[in-house]
Amino acid sequence: MTYVVHVSQDRETGRYYVDSSDIPGLHVEADTFEEFVNIVQDVAPDLLGEAAPGSEISFQQIVTLAA
Repeated sequence: MTYVVHVSQDRETGRYYVDSSDIPGLHVEADTFEEFVNIVQDVAPDLLGEAAPGSEISFQQIVTLAA
């Protein structure tokens, strides 16, 4: 199964955070996108439980264009 994590970046702080996710209970944020991905990979197996083995995570970053 593939789980989708929609990632946004706070304009003021620059921190990345979960905008929405197929992973129940996933609420993380980080200073860099790489750090964000690492944290999600660390906590996702605990949140998914028995569904974790063989699962994949797809990260979709939301980008806002400047005016």
